Amino acid sequence: MSDIKLTEFIRESNRIEGILREPQLYEIRAHQELLRLRAVPVAALCSFVGTIAPGHRLRDTAGLNVRVGNHIAPAGGPNIRVRLEQLLLDSGDPWQQHIDYETLHPFTDGNGRSGRALWLWRMGGSAPIGFLHQFYYQTLERIGR
Repeated sequence: MSDIKLTEFIRESNRIEGILREPQLYEIRAHQELLRLRAVPVAALCSFVGTIAPGHRLRDTAGLNVRVGNHIAPAGGPNIRVRLEQLLLDSGDPWQQHIDYETLHPFTDGNGRSGRALWLWRMGGSAPIGFLHQFYYQTLERIGR
């Protein structure tokens, strides 16, 4: 994926979250590093989220619970890491993996952006984002995220 296409992907991903500034160099580099991986271990994803959403972390401690709209994510605790590891090993449909990731909501923040970056990685870094803000959230809500 060219730097221009990657920057466009990050720009659109950020806009879905209401982040209207231009993609920063650290975001571009974090995405490039993620896309270079042959497999994405939990530690690499934690590093990615720590870069794009500083101060936020994996919800692997009891009590780190989140609610997003009408969706209440699974309770925080060690099981979050285990479920994320399983999800990252899944070689099934990239869109289903994305839905499962967003449903798990493994981090305290940065789940949308990291989920879309993970989707891009699963697509081999060559797929356009194709997410329009309204379509993206309507789809996730319709399936019960």
